[in-house]
Amino acid sequence: MPEIEVREIRERVRGLFANQQIKKGNIILMLRGKKIAKPTKTSIQIGDKQHIEDPKGGFINHHCNPNAEINVGLVVAKKTIAKGDEIKFDYTTTEEKLAFPFLCDCHGRLIE
Repeated sequence: MPEIEVREIRERVRGLFANQQIKKGNIILMLRGKKIAKPTKTSIQIGDKQHIEDPKGGFINHHCNPNAEINVGLVVAKKTIAKGDEIKFDYTTTEEKLAFPFLCDCHGRLIE
């Protein structure tokens, strides 16, 4: 697995970053943690009424044109990610309903 770390982006906002280049198609993270039925602010939906609270995965932020995707409990590089880049995925591809809807920074659309 590639080296990744949670970093502060700005006050009270953190993200997951690559500490090395990650090539397209490589597994970034295997989602592990407590499985729950309802979404939380940091959970990732992995199936029907199945969400997981992964200690690092919960810090992957949303982007409409992401560099990663969720595939059967794995976070996979959708394109090559440079060392130092933030790892992001499109929440609309996995989440049926978010616990905390928000306006995305990409286009200002409501992600719910």
